[in-house]
Amino acid sequence: MFAFLLLFNVPAAAQEDEGGPQSWGDDARYISVSFVQFQPGKREEAMEIINEYFKPAGAKAGTPPPMLDVHFQTGAWDAMFVWNLDGGMADLESYRSENDIKWYAALAELNGGPEGAEKILDRWRQTIRESETQVGHYHEGQGD
Repeated sequence: MFAFLLLFNVPAAAQEDEGGPQSWGDDARYISVSFVQFQPGKREEAMEIINEYFKPAGAKAGTPPPMLDVHFQTGAWDAMFVWNLDGGMADLESYRSENDIKWYAALAELNGGPEGAEKILDRWRQTIRESETQVGHYHEGQGD
């Protein structure tokens, strides 16, 4: 839901060696981790937008929320959102996923159409000073 909103860039270094992409096994679960730094004084407004608009749109669309969201007290970033990539790295092959499309349609429906949705998204973008997204994986069952 927030992933395409953050306008992230996936690093060009795709953790490949000369033989091509590495295979991590059947137990690998891929995730996208977006770090966000809000404009000074805009953190509260950003959280209001998430709670008042983004979460209801996700509920209406039936799209999954982040598997984890962290609000930092220290460091360079204000928040981190972790998303499951259920389709693995293939989820990164399109600009907008099926869930992104369903979520946007719900946002528009709840807020007076595409114009209302765009106003909310513009307001969201104005709260963001910087964002960065990293993609990685973990192995199911490790650390339990």
